[in-house]
Amino acid sequence: MIVELIPKKAEKPVFGQVFFLIVSLAALVGVAVSFFILQQVIGRARLDLDILEKQLMQDTRPQEEKLVAKLSGYKQKVEDFKFVAGERKNFLPFFELLERTTHPDIFFINLERVGDKNIMFLGGETKDFFALEQQRLLWKKEKEFQTVQLKEMLLSGEGNGSFKVEFTLSPELLVP
Repeated sequence: MIVELIPKKAEKPVFGQVFFLIVSLAALVGVAVSFFILQQVIGRARLDLDILEKQLMQDTRPQEEKLVAKLSGYKQKVEDFKFVAGERKNFLPFFELLERTTHPDIFFINLERVGDKNIMFLGGETKDFFALEQQRLLWKKEKEFQTVQLKEMLLSGEGNGSFKVEFTLSPELLVP
Protein backbone atom coordinates (compact mmCIF):
# COMPACT_ATOMS: atom_id res chain seq x y z
CA MET A 1 0.00 0.00 0.00
CA ILE A 2 1.18 3.29 -0.89
CA VAL A 3 0.65 6.03 1.41
CA GLU A 4 0.18 9.39 0.01
CA LEU A 5 1.98 11.99 1.87
CA ILE A 6 0.76 14.86 -0.23
CA PRO A 7 -2.92 14.69 -0.84
CA LYS A 8 -4.01 15.24 -4.43
CA LYS A 9 -6.79 17.57 -5.26
CA ALA A 10 -9.74 16.19 -7.03
CA GLU A 11 -9.64 16.90 -10.75
CA LYS A 12 -12.13 19.40 -12.08
CA PRO A 13 -13.89 18.93 -15.37
CA VAL A 14 -11.97 20.19 -18.46
CA PHE A 15 -14.76 22.58 -19.48
CA GLY A 16 -12.55 25.71 -19.44
CA GLN A 17 -10.02 24.21 -21.81
CA VAL A 18 -12.68 23.05 -24.27
CA PHE A 19 -14.44 26.40 -24.12
CA PHE A 20 -11.27 28.32 -24.94
CA LEU A 21 -10.45 25.85 -27.69
CA ILE A 22 -13.87 26.37 -29.31
CA VAL A 23 -13.62 30.16 -29.02
CA SER A 24 -10.11 30.11 -30.51
CA LEU A 25 -11.24 27.94 -33.43
CA ALA A 26 -14.24 30.26 -34.07
CA ALA A 27 -11.93 33.26 -34.03
CA LEU A 28 -9.56 31.52 -36.44
CA VAL A 29 -12.41 30.70 -38.83
CA GLY A 30 -13.70 34.31 -38.59
CA VAL A 31 -10.28 35.74 -39.38
CA ALA A 32 -9.86 33.33 -42.33
CA VAL A 33 -13.29 34.19 -43.75
CA SER A 34 -12.63 37.92 -43.26
CA PHE A 35 -9.26 37.53 -44.99
CA PHE A 36 -10.85 35.93 -48.06
CA ILE A 37 -13.67 38.51 -48.18
CA LEU A 38 -11.17 41.36 -47.93
CA GLN A 39 -9.08 39.78 -50.70
CA GLN A 40 -12.16 39.74 -52.95
CA VAL A 41 -12.99 43.39 -52.12
CA ILE A 42 -9.39 44.46 -52.76
CA GLY A 43 -9.38 42.57 -56.09
CA ARG A 44 -12.57 44.32 -57.23
CA ALA A 45 -11.23 47.70 -56.12
CA ARG A 46 -8.04 47.09 -58.13
CA LEU A 47 -10.10 46.21 -61.21
CA ASP A 48 -12.15 49.40 -60.78
CA LEU A 49 -8.96 51.39 -60.33
CA ASP A 50 -7.46 49.89 -63.50
CA ILE A 51 -10.61 50.73 -65.47
CA LEU A 52 -10.59 54.32 -64.19
CA GLU A 53 -6.88 54.71 -64.99
CA LYS A 54 -7.48 53.45 -68.54
CA GLN A 55 -10.33 55.94 -68.97
CA LEU A 56 -8.12 58.76 -67.75
CA MET A 57 -5.32 57.71 -70.09
CA GLN A 58 -7.64 57.72 -73.11
CA ASP A 59 -7.59 60.77 -75.34
CA THR A 60 -10.33 63.12 -74.13
CA ARG A 61 -9.47 65.96 -76.51
CA PRO A 62 -12.43 65.36 -78.89
CA GLN A 63 -14.89 65.56 -76.02
CA GLU A 64 -13.13 68.63 -74.63
CA GLU A 65 -13.18 70.30 -78.05
CA LYS A 66 -16.91 69.62 -78.41
CA LEU A 67 -17.59 71.09 -74.98
CA VAL A 68 -15.36 74.11 -75.64
CA ALA A 69 -17.14 74.73 -78.95
CA LYS A 70 -20.52 74.45 -77.24
CA LEU A 71 -19.36 76.79 -74.48
CA SER A 72 -18.06 79.27 -77.07
CA GLY A 73 -21.45 79.21 -78.78
CA TYR A 74 -23.21 79.96 -75.52
CA LYS A 75 -20.70 82.71 -74.77
CA GLN A 76 -21.36 84.30 -78.17
CA LYS A 77 -25.12 84.12 -77.59
CA VAL A 78 -24.69 85.81 -74.20
CA GLU A 79 -22.51 88.52 -75.77
CA ASP A 80 -25.08 89.05 -78.53
CA PHE A 81 -27.87 89.31 -75.99
CA LYS A 82 -25.78 91.69 -73.89
CA PHE A 83 -25.22 93.86 -76.97
CA VAL A 84 -28.90 93.83 -77.92
CA ALA A 85 -29.99 94.56 -74.37
CA GLY A 86 -27.45 97.37 -74.11
CA GLU A 87 -28.57 98.88 -77.41
CA ARG A 88 -32.25 98.68 -76.67
CA LYS A 89 -33.67 102.17 -76.57
CA ASN A 90 -37.16 103.44 -76.01
CA PHE A 91 -38.07 105.41 -79.13
CA LEU A 92 -41.55 106.29 -77.93
CA PRO A 93 -40.52 109.76 -76.63
CA PHE A 94 -38.91 110.52 -80.01
CA PHE A 95 -42.03 109.54 -81.94
CA GLU A 96 -44.23 111.51 -79.55
CA LEU A 97 -41.99 114.54 -80.12
CA LEU A 98 -42.30 114.11 -83.90
CA GLU A 99 -46.05 113.75 -83.61
CA ARG A 100 -46.29 116.91 -81.58
CA THR A 101 -43.95 119.01 -83.74
CA THR A 102 -44.70 117.85 -87.30
CA HIS A 103 -46.21 120.36 -89.73
CA PRO A 104 -49.43 119.11 -91.40
CA ASP A 105 -47.90 119.48 -94.89
CA ILE A 106 -44.86 117.30 -94.07
CA PHE A 107 -44.87 113.52 -94.69
CA PHE A 108 -42.10 111.22 -93.51
CA ILE A 109 -40.90 108.34 -95.65
CA ASN A 110 -37.97 106.76 -93.82
CA LEU A 111 -36.04 106.88 -90.59
CA GLU A 112 -32.44 105.79 -89.94
CA ARG A 113 -30.40 105.65 -86.79
CA VAL A 114 -26.61 105.92 -86.95
CA GLY A 115 -24.91 103.24 -84.84
CA ASP A 116 -25.22 103.63 -81.11
CA LYS A 117 -25.15 107.42 -81.28
CA ASN A 118 -28.15 109.67 -80.84
CA ILE A 119 -28.08 110.70 -84.50
CA MET A 120 -31.18 110.09 -86.60
CA PHE A 121 -31.80 110.67 -90.29
CA LEU A 122 -35.37 111.34 -91.29
CA GLY A 123 -36.46 111.47 -94.94
CA GLY A 124 -39.71 112.90 -96.11
CA GLU A 125 -41.74 114.94 -98.56
CA THR A 126 -43.25 118.37 -98.28
CA LYS A 127 -46.05 120.15 -100.06
CA ASP A 128 -43.83 123.20 -100.53
CA PHE A 129 -40.58 124.57 -99.17
CA PHE A 130 -42.39 127.18 -97.06
CA ALA A 131 -43.87 124.33 -94.97
CA LEU A 132 -40.40 122.78 -94.72
CA GLU A 133 -38.93 126.02 -93.39
CA GLN A 134 -41.73 126.26 -90.81
CA GLN A 135 -40.99 122.66 -89.83
CA ARG A 136 -37.27 123.41 -89.45
CA LEU A 137 -38.05 126.38 -87.18
CA LEU A 138 -40.34 124.17 -85.05
CA TRP A 139 -37.54 121.64 -84.63
CA LYS A 140 -35.00 124.35 -83.76
CA LYS A 141 -37.20 125.53 -80.88
CA GLU A 142 -37.36 122.07 -79.27
CA LYS A 143 -34.69 121.42 -76.62
CA GLU A 144 -34.75 117.64 -77.29
CA PHE A 145 -33.07 118.26 -80.67
CA GLN A 146 -29.48 119.34 -80.07
CA THR A 147 -28.86 119.98 -83.78
CA VAL A 148 -31.10 119.95 -86.82
CA GLN A 149 -29.57 120.02 -90.31
CA LEU A 150 -31.41 119.75 -93.60
CA LYS A 151 -29.24 117.61 -95.85
CA GLU A 152 -30.81 116.79 -99.20
CA MET A 153 -33.58 118.94 -100.67
CA LEU A 154 -35.06 118.21 -104.08
CA LEU A 155 -37.81 120.14 -105.84
CA SER A 156 -40.16 118.34 -108.21
CA GLY A 157 -41.94 119.91 -111.19
CA GLU A 158 -45.26 120.18 -109.29
CA GLY A 159 -43.78 122.24 -106.46
CA ASN A 160 -43.45 119.32 -104.09
CA GLY A 161 -40.12 118.66 -102.45
CA SER A 162 -38.30 115.85 -100.79
CA PHE A 163 -35.76 116.25 -98.05
CA LYS A 164 -33.52 114.48 -95.62
CA VAL A 165 -32.84 115.91 -92.18
CA GLU A 166 -30.21 114.93 -89.60
CA PHE A 167 -31.09 115.17 -85.91
CA THR A 168 -28.74 114.94 -82.99
CA LEU A 169 -31.01 114.03 -80.11
CA SER A 170 -30.41 114.85 -76.48
CA PRO A 171 -29.33 111.75 -74.51
CA GLU A 172 -32.30 112.10 -72.16
CA LEU A 173 -34.74 111.56 -75.03
CA LEU A 174 -33.70 107.97 -75.77
CA VAL A 175 -33.36 106.11 -72.50
CA PRO A 176 -32.73 102.36 -72.29
